[in-house]
Amino acid sequence: MELCQADISRLVRRGHSEREFLIMGQDRIPRLRNVDGHCFFFDPNNKRCREYAARPLGCGIYPVNLTEEGDIIIDDLCPEGRTLTKEEIQEKGKRLRRLLDTIDAEAIKRSGQMSP
Repeated sequence: MELCQADISRLVRRGHSEREFLIMGQDRIPRLRNVDGHCFFFDPNNKRCREYAARPLGCGIYPVNLTEEGDIIIDDLCPEGRTLTKEEIQEKGKRLRRLLDTIDAEAIKRSGQMSP
């Protein structure tokens, strides 16, 4: 799951260190770290997110996703995807596009800060 700066700041305010939950991709996009095939915040004993109230924006948009061409799709792995209305899917798709634009802009800014 890609993270925007607002996600990172919110999770840090909740007492987490970036080092524990974040990995930085070569593309300069921060992502949630996985542990044993699950999100860092997933509690396998309770089968739920330990930070649901402060979860990243992308988690709230899931299972809506975008294809490489930018088409809105539902992740077939999520059984909840079948419960969304067409209107909910379209709204989440718009939110996802805005979020990805923000994440891309932040990565570009981060790359510029890394230049000599």
